[in-house]
Amino acid sequence: MVALSGVALPVAAQQPADTLDLAQAIAIARAQNPRIAAASAGVRAAGARIGPAGALADPTVTLGAMNYMLPALSPRGDPMTMNQLTVMQMLPINGTLRLRRSAARSDSAGTALRRDALALDVEHEVRTRYWELYHTDRALETMGTTLGALRDLVGIATAMYAVGSTSQADVVRAQLAVTRMQQDIADMALQRFTAAAALNGLLGRDPEARIALRPGVAHEMHGGEVMALEMPPLPPTDSLVAWADTGNRELAALRTGVSAARANEEAARRMLIPDLTVGLSYGQRTGSNDVVSAMFGISVPVFARSRQLRMRDESRAMREMAEDEVAAMRLSVRTELVTARAGAETARHQVAIYTGTLVPQAEAAYEASLAAYRVGRVDFMAVLDAQMALLMYEHDAHRFESMYGTAIADIDRLTGRLYVAPMPGMGME
Repeated sequence: MVALSGVALPVAAQQPADTLDLAQAIAIARAQNPRIAAASAGVRAAGARIGPAGALADPTVTLGAMNYMLPALSPRGDPMTMNQLTVMQMLPINGTLRLRRSAARSDSAGTALRRDALALDVEHEVRTRYWELYHTDRALETMGTTLGALRDLVGIATAMYAVGSTSQADVVRAQLAVTRMQQDIADMALQRFTAAAALNGLLGRDPEARIALRPGVAHEMHGGEVMALEMPPLPPTDSLVAWADTGNRELAALRTGVSAARANEEAARRMLIPDLTVGLSYGQRTGSNDVVSAMFGISVPVFARSRQLRMRDESRAMREMAEDEVAAMRLSVRTELVTARAGAETARHQVAIYTGTLVPQAEAAYEASLAAYRVGRVDFMAVLDAQMALLMYEHDAHRFESMYGTAIADIDRLTGRLYVAPMPGMGME
């Protein structure tokens, strides 16, 4: 074990870092995330169920030894004694096979859409973890700068104490502030390690692998979708809802469930129509001509009250449930979109306020208080408070940048919009 900023981290975490931007992280997750791989296997399995759903039942082949006379079991002595081969086939004439195949196609399409929705969920998680890393990196940079400033304050307070311009208490306060900042940096380093481990898990990699974000100005090098101080207003809620109504993969999957439920309901209704059974029999007789027989039969729904009618009621209820789930999902998506849009707009305004007003004012206040402290016009706590206020404002500015990026990821997931081009075979347009 080795230590980094006071936090005990595994040795593997000290290996050279893998530099990623957001698009690269998403592409790796789509290619290597085991949840997506499992869902893709489920899509193949659902596709394989389409053919069997509409296939005829296997024919029945019967071999028989007919009318052998006792006690000798001799094939001679009776013209009805024969060896018989019979083939029977059930033929549904009520259209249920076509409807079952249609339901299976809808189920397969829904499975593919749910796989695509899962891929978008993984992308959303990757983007969320990425912005957590962005926030912690910016926080560590700011806290490192603040630590340097606090150490300078220790030097200033020590020099002023040496000439009798201040009390020893100021030196102690400055040293205490340095120690507390070192502890805060250690806590933030642990938060970064946790976020990196979570991101590695989404990428299907060793959780201890180091990750470094590609350097750049604000969000520019992290995919280009977010620019600090250039965060455009979002489309109105109704436009976002319209996008989600056509692009949300989970909503589309539920709609395929409605189609499947309607096909199953119609199939259950048609089960009251009898099935047809046809057969052909060939009899081989000893000492006489062979014989051929043809047979026809129908199923008689004498237990319809306890079987077919109950199945019809079940399928009707399943169809109503599927329709209600679509309505509930649409309401849920709209609610989440409203919340995400409000979060993005709030973060956008807050970033503008912090970077345009609060941070510059806090920097000026700190410089003014430090200059006043040097000439004995303010006490040390005023300088320390000004420095901590500057740290808080810078920290909050980066937190709102991260909040904006996360909210945009929420909106993209809900509207079904992809951050980068889909991987081959993903089935997402």
